Amino acid sequence: MAKLRRERAAIAERSRAANTTEAYASDWRDFHRWCGEAGRSSLPASSDSCQLYLMELAGLGRLPATLARRAAAIAEKHTAAGLRSPIDEDVRELLGGLRRKLGAAPKNAKAALSVAELRRMLKATPKDGKGARDRALLLVGFASGLRRSELVCLRLADVRFERRGAIITLARSKTDQEGRGRAVGIHRGKRRETCPVLALQAWIRERGTWAGALFCAIREPGGEFRRVAMAAQSVANAVKDAARRAGLDASRFGAHSLRAGLVTAAGGAGVGTLAIMSRTGHKSEKVLRDYMRPSNALAVDPLAGLL
Repeated sequence: MAKLRRERAAIAERSRAANTTEAYASDWRDFHRWCGEAGRSSLPASSDSCQLYLMELAGLGRLPATLARRAAAIAEKHTAAGLRSPIDEDVRELLGGLRRKLGAAPKNAKAALSVAELRRMLKATPKDGKGARDRALLLVGFASGLRRSELVCLRLADVRFERRGAIITLARSKTDQEGRGRAVGIHRGKRRETCPVLALQAWIRERGTWAGALFCAIREPGGEFRRVAMAAQSVANAVKDAARRAGLDASRFGAHSLRAGLVTAAGGAGVGTLAIMSRTGHKSEKVLRDYMRPSNALAVDPLAGLL
């Protein structure tokens, strides 16, 4: 039985994303620390301990999504050890009450980047090598709806140009942990200055055709290209720097602004959810709707022409 439990835990471990595994490990360490300070057992833990722990986190301002993940991490640790999960009906009822009390919307969600704001950023982007990279990063990030983790994992070999645009092959993503891959089409833009395909081609000419990371790191100062992928945080920094140069409030924007910007702009233009999901790779319409953040409450009129 012990051998079967270990094998079961190993399969569960492989089925989760690396980021989720890391988050669960961090969550468990926090719960284990809390139990130690409270003089309670963490493994096995009681339902009462879990409820008090979650209440304390809620008092510290943790979001409902964070509380749910902490509960999942505790349950997973117990299951892997062959123990009964302390996340019982009472804990689930508490989580539901906290969701209703605190609300589920992220408090610090970054603004969706509008097309007008994107144009301002591009206009203010320098014409040097780093500027070529950042211009392609902004436009490809916006047009593809890829996550920053997906953008920095792209390699030159993942890009193929065709008459109507570019096709990016995504080997693996957050919602595709089995590595089936998918192709993301990037169409040519109507305006030269905002065409993601032209921007990407210009960056590749600047970068060179060496095999490796599509969006490589650039050493500062000096602007030397490094043959390694830029860090995921550097995508957020590039967006913030572009906003700052354009005279926008940089604190409003981050890497997620590109993906949310595509969803919001496409939704505002009347594009159907299935078409948007085919571009972004979303599996759930509910999650997709969370990305739609119209900056103007009058941007969409569901009664247009009826009254």
